[in-house]
Amino acid sequence: MRKLSLNILVLIWSFNSIASTDRVYMSPMEDSRWVMTQNSRLRCEIEHVIPQFGKAVFYQESGRTLKLKFLSDHHYKKNLEISFRSVTASWKGVRTEANLASLKTSGSNPFVRVVSNAARQAYFELQQGYQPSLFFVDDEAGYNSVSVILSTVNFREIENDFGSCLTSLYPYHFDDVKKAKVHFDFDDEFPTLDEEETALAKLLDYLKVDDSVKTISISGHTDYKGTECYNDTLSARRAWYVYDYLIQSGIEPKMLQMEFKGESSPLVKGKDDLSRAKNRRVEVTLHK
Repeated sequence: MRKLSLNILVLIWSFNSIASTDRVYMSPMEDSRWVMTQNSRLRCEIEHVIPQFGKAVFYQESGRTLKLKFLSDHHYKKNLEISFRSVTASWKGVRTEANLASLKTSGSNPFVRVVSNAARQAYFELQQGYQPSLFFVDDEAGYNSVSVILSTVNFREIENDFGSCLTSLYPYHFDDVKKAKVHFDFDDEFPTLDEEETALAKLLDYLKVDDSVKTISISGHTDYKGTECYNDTLSARRAWYVYDYLIQSGIEPKMLQMEFKGESSPLVKGKDDLSRAKNRRVEVTLHK
């Protein structure tokens, strides 16, 4: 009898030990939600809460590709090896898997970022009813296998709105347009004809969709020819011309900050004609 009791205890201990080596994080079907958290011409974002783990976020910024990140409520060490796979939903009957990417943890939040190609594929897989999932080993917590599963349940409820947001994104990112250069002919305070209407066009158009820009700096420059005093004055005249152009384009004067640098900050060190032409400029920079 004593031997039978010991055997039962061993079996219970063995079962608990096996069960404790696997951990699955997934939103229950009845609670699974995808929620739009940002919807603008500069950023689209949806998130999916994964109970007891954290959340997954698909997002895309203007002028950039679709991305996916996982944020976790737990602290995991850096450089854990992650397998990101597409898995058929359990109710489909037949389980198939396809590897989407091999990743490593950051050691902080986001827990892991998914490369763009894999993010787009994961989004497509969700549309098709698959469940993109993270798989890794967490030795510190004693788990041989950890699975973090994106539920496809109720994904279609947000898909149309998110898709509409993506197609409405502005074509350029802030980093693409935050700096513009207006060039000048030698000893001239007016821009070259081919740049007067085009050099600032993207920058000005971007300002129509982004109200987070706080200041705009205008910096005037010359090449090295002429006296230092004359070049300081010439760089000021060039900067004031651009200042007036921005005011006429509807920019508030209080946003503008002026600098006159003369020949002191050449963009190119050479003294040939091409280098001098690049240095005769006004730089306009957006600041948030």
